Amino acid sequence: MPNALNVSQALKTPGQIFPFSTEIEVEDADVFGETVHFAPAELTGTLLGAGDTVSVRGELRCEATMACARCLRPVAVPLCVSVDERFSRRRDGAEEEDAPEGEARCIDGAQIDLTDCARELLVLELPMRVLCSEGCKGLCPICGADRNEVSCTCLADASDAPEGTERPDGRFAGEVTNPFSALKAMINSDEEV
Repeated sequence: MPNALNVSQALKTPGQIFPFSTEIEVEDADVFGETVHFAPAELTGTLLGAGDTVSVRGELRCEATMACARCLRPVAVPLCVSVDERFSRRRDGAEEEDAPEGEARCIDGAQIDLTDCARELLVLELPMRVLCSEGCKGLCPICGADRNEVSCTCLADASDAPEGTERPDGRFAGEVTNPFSALKAMINSDEEV
């Protein structure tokens, strides 16, 4: 197991706290249609054994890369999550679904796999949207140019000409191309959807 942590000492000596620090490789996640990339995460904390159960408490730190909500540039997002998870040995014949609530994570021999735990905690900590800067101008809704890099005149051209005037690129002044333009055209022409 690549993200395994040895918990044999915690299982052998219940009630004693063992500090640890480990690096966890976290796979990319698809969150609301966006692929989020994670740098290797650092988990530092303590292990506490109690019979067939080991409690993992600590702090998980990682840097995620998400797209800016306005211009789609990659943005580094530092994440810090508190970890309080329990892992237990699977009893002979018991399935993972039969485990008591809160103890679904299993100890395999003397190892625990932190992959799923870390990924779930980090995904839940992601912000709904990020910006590369507060002053980000975003993408032009007409030509798609990054207005942080290019002085796009599409919106100025559209506002200068009278509504409905055809422009050199074949579009009309005031027309904004977006994913709903085709739907609007269908509704205006009374086509069946």
